[in-house]
Amino acid sequence: MQLPSKFSTTLGTGLAGYRLYILWAGVFSLAINVLTLSIPLYSIQLFDRVLSSGSGATLFVLTVAVLGGLAAASLLEDVRTRLLVSLGIRFDAQLATQVFERQIEASGQGAVRGHVIRDLDNVRHVLTGSGTIALFDLPWSPIFIGVCFYLHPLLGVINLGGAVMVFGLAMLNQWLVAGPLRESARKSDESYRLTDCALGNAETVRALGMLPDIVRRWSIVRNEAIAAQASASSRNAAISSLIKFLRYGLQVTVMGAGAWLAVNREISSGALFAASLLSTRALMPIDQIVGVWRQLLSGWTALARVDAALAMQLPPRSLKLPTPAGRLTLDSLSFTVPGGRAPTLSNISFIVEPGEAVGIVGASAAGKSTLARLIIGAIRPSGGSVRLDGAETWSWDREDFGKHAGYVSQNIELFEGTIAENIARFKEVSGEAIVEAARLAGVHEMILALPRGYETQLLANGAPLSGGQRQRIALARAALGAPRLVVLDEPNSNLDGEGEAALQALLATLKKRGVTVIMIAHRPSVLATLDKVLVLRGGTVSEFGPIDRIMPRIAPGFSLTQTRIGGRA
Repeated sequence: MQLPSKFSTTLGTGLAGYRLYILWAGVFSLAINVLTLSIPLYSIQLFDRVLSSGSGATLFVLTVAVLGGLAAASLLEDVRTRLLVSLGIRFDAQLATQVFERQIEASGQGAVRGHVIRDLDNVRHVLTGSGTIALFDLPWSPIFIGVCFYLHPLLGVINLGGAVMVFGLAMLNQWLVAGPLRESARKSDESYRLTDCALGNAETVRALGMLPDIVRRWSIVRNEAIAAQASASSRNAAISSLIKFLRYGLQVTVMGAGAWLAVNREISSGALFAASLLSTRALMPIDQIVGVWRQLLSGWTALARVDAALAMQLPPRSLKLPTPAGRLTLDSLSFTVPGGRAPTLSNISFIVEPGEAVGIVGASAAGKSTLARLIIGAIRPSGGSVRLDGAETWSWDREDFGKHAGYVSQNIELFEGTIAENIARFKEVSGEAIVEAARLAGVHEMILALPRGYETQLLANGAPLSGGQRQRIALARAALGAPRLVVLDEPNSNLDGEGEAALQALLATLKKRGVTVIMIAHRPSVLATLDKVLVLRGGTVSEFGPIDRIMPRIAPGFSLTQTRIGGRA
């Protein structure tokens, strides 16, 4: 299957495997259309032989033969449809995982690519729909027009002229609806993103009374999408009506011309009816394509977006590395948001030895969370490097790296599933390992107090757990296994005194095990168990050193002894 140059070789190579499907669908289409010729041929024989001879035997043989041909055509239609369904299923099976992976990567890089999985579903539906079947029938329309030429040149010219006119209207239809369909798709994607954002922040929307304004904005965007779609549909309907008139008019013209030729003894009565049937069959695929033109264009646009997602390069899979000791090195690290001008972080350099615990502090928008994401390898640096035992965290095989790392993000991201599945990171992990991680995070008793314990089902937003409970589950997930690097982004933002005490106990245990800990924190109380502190100002390192030397200078009144004693306050 040949694709235009605007598609990448990734998708083109993948679709090359479907050539056999396409070839057989074309062969079946040829056979179906040839067998369909049995009806006009039957008309000719019926009027020119049976009626004149009055032979019942001839009528019986012809009828049985035609019915057999039509049965074969129907069987091949079913086989062709099943073939296209199989093509759609294989297409989805081959690309769905790749598209999903790249969707996650694009989201992690801050590149919004819309709902590419929905686009993939759209392409699959188009592949198995009536529009694709009509496309397979379209190349065989010349066969029917050629038979009309065989019956009489005038009939062939009329059908050829009608087909050219209908095809021209189809091209005009494409030109008229392309712009509105693009605008409708763009606005629909915007409305979907707004919907997802509102659902993800439903509590804030309700608490701040933002619902009417959010609904107003959502309605405007959605109405614009519907208006563009309605414009495309109206234009498509107008062209479809004109094509329908032309098709019926052509059929009348063919009948009239055929009748005139029959009166003048240039064709037989059977040829008159056969020409009418051939005319209808020749234009049927074009008529069907115009009727589903919007779906075909939508599928083509969706295919382009799927290809754009597949063109995104995933981090390369590298050789499995030995378990790291935990030495973390940042060298001239910088990061600029895609499309941004000013760097969020610039020239960040420091070293953390195995087993050291470092706190990162700074004002809002200083780049703390971005630095945490860079350290853990969630996003790619714009310059410089982050290395764990000499290997870049970004290019480290992600599945392998995850065995050596723990991470708690600022947004406390839990997934739909049980508490046990969330702690286990949805891997095949023993119950003992899950319970050990929960005990390490001081959350085992809290989980047991829930009605279904570790089998408690969570929603995508972590409900029915409270914010503090979600944070402690995330800490248990970070502590799973034997991590050598743990990055915590404000892990105490929702914790009460008991939860913060459990966090400090976790940090102390990690340090004893020689785990390298990087933690972003605003409350001085949680800094008690840390060794060093890094101060960020304006995206650069302002200070870096022992906590007992730096914190009293940047936070007057800070006392490490008092903090350790009063850490539960």
